[in-house]
Amino acid sequence: MFRAFIQARMSSSRFPGKVLAPFCGVPLLAHVVERVARVVPRTRITVATSTEGSDDPLAEYARLLGVQVYRGVLDDVFRRFRGCLQESPCDWFYRVCADSPLLLPGLLTEFARHADPATADIVTNVFPRTFPQGQSAELVRAEAFLSVDPALLSAEEREHVTLHFYNRPRMYRIVNIVNPHDVSAPQSLAVDTLSDMRRLERDVATLGRLE
Repeated sequence: MFRAFIQARMSSSRFPGKVLAPFCGVPLLAHVVERVARVVPRTRITVATSTEGSDDPLAEYARLLGVQVYRGVLDDVFRRFRGCLQESPCDWFYRVCADSPLLLPGLLTEFARHADPATADIVTNVFPRTFPQGQSAELVRAEAFLSVDPALLSAEEREHVTLHFYNRPRMYRIVNIVNPHDVSAPQSLAVDTLSDMRRLERDVATLGRLE
Protein backbone atom coordinates (compact mmCIF):
# COMPACT_ATOMS: atom_id res chain seq x y z
CA MET A 1 0.00 0.00 0.00
CA PHE A 2 1.13 3.53 -0.82
CA ARG A 3 0.43 6.58 1.33
CA ALA A 4 1.52 10.20 1.07
CA PHE A 5 2.71 12.34 3.98
CA ILE A 6 2.72 16.08 3.28
CA GLN A 7 5.13 17.94 5.54
CA ALA A 8 3.67 21.28 6.61
CA ARG A 9 3.89 23.94 9.31
CA MET A 10 2.77 27.53 9.75
CA SER A 11 5.94 28.80 11.45
CA SER A 12 8.12 29.29 8.37
CA SER A 13 10.79 31.85 9.24
CA ARG A 14 10.86 33.49 5.80
CA PHE A 15 7.11 33.35 5.07
CA PRO A 16 5.01 32.62 8.17
CA GLY A 17 1.67 31.03 7.37
CA LYS A 18 2.61 30.36 3.76
CA VAL A 19 0.91 26.95 3.53
CA LEU A 20 -2.47 28.65 3.97
CA ALA A 21 -1.60 31.76 1.96
CA PRO A 22 -3.69 32.13 -1.23
CA PHE A 23 -1.90 30.95 -4.36
CA CYS A 24 -3.95 31.82 -7.45
CA GLY A 25 -6.84 32.40 -5.06
CA VAL A 26 -6.65 29.05 -3.24
CA PRO A 27 -4.59 28.15 -0.14
CA LEU A 28 -1.21 26.75 -1.08
CA LEU A 29 -1.87 23.47 0.72
CA ALA A 30 -4.96 22.80 -1.40
CA HIS A 31 -2.87 22.88 -4.59
CA VAL A 32 -0.41 20.35 -3.15
CA VAL A 33 -3.14 18.02 -1.90
CA GLU A 34 -4.96 18.19 -5.25
CA ARG A 35 -1.85 17.19 -7.17
CA VAL A 36 -0.91 14.37 -4.80
CA ALA A 37 -4.51 13.13 -4.87
CA ARG A 38 -4.19 12.43 -8.59
CA VAL A 39 -1.85 9.60 -7.63
CA VAL A 40 -2.78 8.67 -4.04
CA PRO A 41 -6.42 8.57 -2.81
CA ARG A 42 -7.24 11.35 -0.34
CA THR A 43 -8.04 8.75 2.29
CA ARG A 44 -4.35 7.78 2.18
CA ILE A 45 -2.96 11.31 2.35
CA THR A 46 -1.84 12.70 5.70
CA VAL A 47 -0.71 16.22 6.49
CA ALA A 48 2.12 15.81 8.99
CA THR A 49 2.27 18.95 11.09
CA SER A 50 3.14 19.88 14.66
CA THR A 51 1.33 20.10 17.97
CA GLU A 52 2.12 23.80 18.22
CA GLY A 53 -0.88 26.10 18.56
CA SER A 54 0.22 27.97 15.45
CA ASP A 55 -0.60 24.85 13.44
CA ASP A 56 -4.19 24.57 14.68
CA PRO A 57 -5.62 26.43 11.63
CA LEU A 58 -3.52 24.25 9.32
CA ALA A 59 -4.82 21.03 10.88
CA GLU A 60 -8.42 22.26 10.68
CA TYR A 61 -8.09 23.25 7.01
CA ALA A 62 -6.40 19.96 6.10
CA ARG A 63 -9.38 18.06 7.49
CA LEU A 64 -11.68 20.21 5.39
CA LEU A 65 -9.70 19.04 2.36
CA GLY A 66 -10.65 15.47 3.20
CA VAL A 67 -7.21 14.25 4.27
CA GLN A 68 -5.90 12.90 7.54
CA VAL A 69 -3.82 14.94 9.97
CA TYR A 70 -0.99 13.80 12.20
CA ARG A 71 0.48 16.20 14.76
CA GLY A 72 3.90 15.59 16.27
CA VAL A 73 7.11 17.31 17.29
CA LEU A 74 7.82 20.61 15.51
CA ASP A 75 11.60 20.44 15.16
CA ASP A 76 12.18 16.67 15.19
CA VAL A 77 10.58 15.99 11.82
CA PHE A 78 12.01 12.47 11.61
CA ARG A 79 10.19 11.57 14.81
CA ARG A 80 7.05 13.26 13.49
CA PHE A 81 7.13 11.12 10.35
CA ARG A 82 7.83 8.00 12.39
CA GLY A 83 4.74 8.63 14.47
CA CYS A 84 2.75 9.38 11.34
CA LEU A 85 3.84 6.08 9.81
CA GLN A 86 3.04 4.13 12.97
CA GLU A 87 -0.44 5.64 13.04
CA SER A 88 -1.01 5.05 9.31
CA PRO A 89 0.94 1.89 8.36
CA CYS A 90 1.82 1.23 4.74
CA ASP A 91 4.48 -0.41 2.59
CA TRP A 92 5.70 2.82 0.99
CA PHE A 93 5.09 6.50 1.69
CA TYR A 94 5.67 9.59 -0.40
CA ARG A 95 7.27 12.52 1.37
CA VAL A 96 6.06 15.77 -0.15
CA CYS A 97 6.62 19.34 1.04
CA ALA A 98 3.64 21.66 1.32
CA ASP A 99 5.49 24.48 -0.46
CA SER A 100 5.35 22.82 -3.89
CA PRO A 101 2.07 23.89 -5.56
CA LEU A 102 3.31 22.96 -9.05
CA LEU A 103 4.53 19.46 -8.22
CA LEU A 104 4.00 17.22 -11.23
CA PRO A 105 1.82 14.18 -10.42
CA GLY A 106 3.58 12.33 -13.23
CA LEU A 107 6.76 12.36 -11.15
CA LEU A 108 4.99 10.53 -8.33
CA THR A 109 3.68 7.99 -10.82
CA GLU A 110 7.20 7.47 -12.16
CA PHE A 111 8.51 6.92 -8.63
CA ALA A 112 5.93 4.18 -8.05
CA ARG A 113 7.30 2.24 -11.02
CA HIS A 114 10.58 1.83 -9.11
CA ALA A 115 9.04 0.84 -5.77
CA ASP A 116 10.43 -2.68 -5.65
CA PRO A 117 11.37 -3.85 -2.14
CA ALA A 118 14.00 -6.11 -3.68
CA THR A 119 15.90 -3.21 -5.25
CA ALA A 120 15.01 0.04 -3.49
CA ASP A 121 14.80 1.56 -0.02
CA ILE A 122 14.12 5.06 -1.25
CA VAL A 123 13.17 6.46 -4.66
CA THR A 124 14.10 10.10 -5.08
CA ASN A 125 15.02 12.81 -7.57
CA VAL A 126 17.44 14.79 -5.41
CA PHE A 127 20.44 12.45 -5.29
CA PRO A 128 21.70 14.29 -7.26
CA ARG A 129 19.12 16.93 -8.09
CA THR A 130 18.29 17.38 -11.77
CA PHE A 131 14.81 18.84 -11.26
CA PRO A 132 14.15 22.37 -9.98
CA GLN A 133 13.19 22.88 -6.36
CA GLY A 134 9.45 22.51 -6.02
CA GLN A 135 9.57 19.40 -8.20
CA SER A 136 11.15 17.25 -5.51
CA ALA A 137 9.66 14.22 -3.80
CA GLU A 138 10.66 10.93 -2.26
CA LEU A 139 9.09 7.49 -1.98
CA VAL A 140 10.38 5.66 1.08
CA ARG A 141 10.09 1.98 1.93
CA ALA A 142 8.41 1.96 5.32
CA GLU A 143 10.36 -1.00 6.68
CA ALA A 144 13.66 0.72 5.91
CA PHE A 145 12.48 3.94 7.55
CA LEU A 146 11.32 2.19 10.71
CA SER A 147 14.62 0.32 10.96
CA VAL A 148 16.47 3.58 11.63
CA ASP A 149 17.36 4.15 15.29
CA PRO A 150 16.37 7.78 16.04
CA ALA A 151 18.91 7.87 18.88
CA LEU A 152 21.73 7.67 16.32
CA LEU A 153 20.58 10.64 14.25
CA SER A 154 22.25 14.04 14.25
CA ALA A 155 20.19 17.17 14.85
CA GLU A 156 20.31 17.89 11.11
CA GLU A 157 19.08 14.38 10.29
CA ARG A 158 16.19 14.81 12.72
CA GLU A 159 15.20 18.04 11.02
CA HIS A 160 15.57 16.73 7.45
CA VAL A 161 13.62 13.48 7.36
CA THR A 162 15.53 11.51 4.72
CA LEU A 163 19.02 12.96 5.15
CA HIS A 164 20.02 9.83 7.09
CA PHE A 165 19.68 7.76 3.89
CA TYR A 166 21.69 10.16 1.75
CA ASN A 167 24.45 10.35 4.36
CA ARG A 168 24.81 6.55 4.21
CA PRO A 169 24.48 5.61 0.51
CA ARG A 170 26.34 2.33 1.03
CA MET A 171 23.83 1.16 3.62
CA TYR A 172 20.71 1.82 1.55
CA ARG A 173 19.52 1.20 -1.98
CA ILE A 174 18.85 4.65 -3.36
CA VAL A 175 17.13 4.88 -6.75
CA ASN A 176 17.45 8.34 -8.26
CA ILE A 177 15.16 9.55 -11.04
CA VAL A 178 17.12 11.71 -13.46
CA ASN A 179 15.70 14.41 -15.65
CA PRO A 180 17.12 13.95 -19.19
CA HIS A 181 17.10 17.74 -19.44
CA ASP A 182 18.81 18.98 -16.29
CA VAL A 183 16.86 22.04 -15.21
CA SER A 184 17.87 22.11 -11.56
CA ALA A 185 19.56 25.50 -11.89
CA PRO A 186 16.70 27.79 -13.05
CA GLN A 187 14.49 29.62 -10.60
CA SER A 188 12.85 27.53 -7.91
CA LEU A 189 9.27 26.32 -8.28
CA ALA A 190 8.92 26.11 -4.50
CA VAL A 191 7.39 28.85 -2.35
CA ASP A 192 9.88 30.03 0.24
CA THR A 193 8.94 33.72 0.29
CA LEU A 194 6.04 35.94 -0.67
CA SER A 195 8.00 37.09 -3.72
CA ASP A 196 8.32 33.44 -4.81
CA MET A 197 4.56 33.07 -4.63
CA ARG A 198 3.90 36.20 -6.66
CA ARG A 199 6.48 35.18 -9.28
CA LEU A 200 4.97 31.71 -9.66
CA GLU A 201 1.48 33.18 -9.91
CA ARG A 202 2.69 35.36 -12.78
CA ASP A 203 4.26 32.31 -14.44
CA VAL A 204 1.02 30.35 -14.17
CA ALA A 205 -0.95 33.29 -15.58
CA THR A 206 1.47 33.55 -18.49
CA LEU A 207 2.08 29.90 -19.27
CA GLY A 208 -1.12 28.30 -18.06
CA ARG A 209 -1.36 25.33 -15.72
CA LEU A 210 1.69 23.12 -15.50
CA GLU A 211 0.77 19.42 -15.74
